[in-house]
Amino acid sequence: MLFDRMSMKLSMLVNPLTERNLQLAAQVGVDEIVLPYPGPGLQPLIDARRMVEAAGMRLAIVERKIPHLNMVHGLPGRDAEIEQFKRLLRDMAEAGLSIACYNWMPGEDWQRTSATVRERGGALVTEFNLADVGRNVTDADGRPPRRTTAAALWDNLKRFLDDVLPVAEDCGVGLALHPDDPPLAELNGQPQIITSNEALERVIQLAPSPANGICYCVGSLHPAGVDVIAGIRRLAGHILFVHARNVRGSARHFVETWHDNGEIDMPAVFRALNEAGYAGSVRPDHAPSMAGETNETPGYEMLGRLFAAGYLRGIMQAA
Repeated sequence: MLFDRMSMKLSMLVNPLTERNLQLAAQVGVDEIVLPYPGPGLQPLIDARRMVEAAGMRLAIVERKIPHLNMVHGLPGRDAEIEQFKRLLRDMAEAGLSIACYNWMPGEDWQRTSATVRERGGALVTEFNLADVGRNVTDADGRPPRRTTAAALWDNLKRFLDDVLPVAEDCGVGLALHPDDPPLAELNGQPQIITSNEALERVIQLAPSPANGICYCVGSLHPAGVDVIAGIRRLAGHILFVHARNVRGSARHFVETWHDNGEIDMPAVFRALNEAGYAGSVRPDHAPSMAGETNETPGYEMLGRLFAAGYLRGIMQAA
């Protein structure tokens, strides 16, 4: 089942994956569930699928924490990671999942310098400030194991795609590449390459294939000055997954916001997706932590993302 494009779907990463949280997601109209990489093997995917289906939704996407740093930097262990990724694709196909969302971030995952900035009503949001770059408050591995040039990052990405796309095509699982976050050309002295519409287009051109797609994250790209509406129109045929979050500021210093009060015109984003014929999955990305929540997983507490899911569902229907 390669890229079901019948209608746009609302998805959510449920944290933690419990029956109660799945019930909450179902109650606010979520169609599909996104699962962080659960480790090797088929059984964790089967177990998660059963939980999700019992709540009346579909397990569709794996993203976050897929091991990749050796592949990104061309380090020893690279071939083992490639084989692990191929095995994941085969297991996903057997379990009925359709999209693997990965990134090429040299520091492993998204990074922020604070998780306690006050937003509307005292809700807590994350901030990135280049002046405080030595501090990271997310669960990213942080500083890369070594400095890798931008040219080498592109070469390593091309090699990765050449190795795994035949398996993805055979399995009917799409690869959706997420932009770098924060979208800086260099972070901690390490070049980053996936920070613009042009970079995402280059990814598609590296290895033309229906399985080679992108995760268009408007909140990651906007701080770099990217025109996300133009990007949706330009890349529409290759967008396999969409992340919706809102922000204020520039790549050097920005804060995340509620989905309805940042600088990104979220209704315009959904109009552009609809006009482009996008019918894949959209999930509310990072959201504020609300009163009573621990903020132990900034951006991924449940209450703010439940609000975001309802807000995005309304925009989706209006579009």
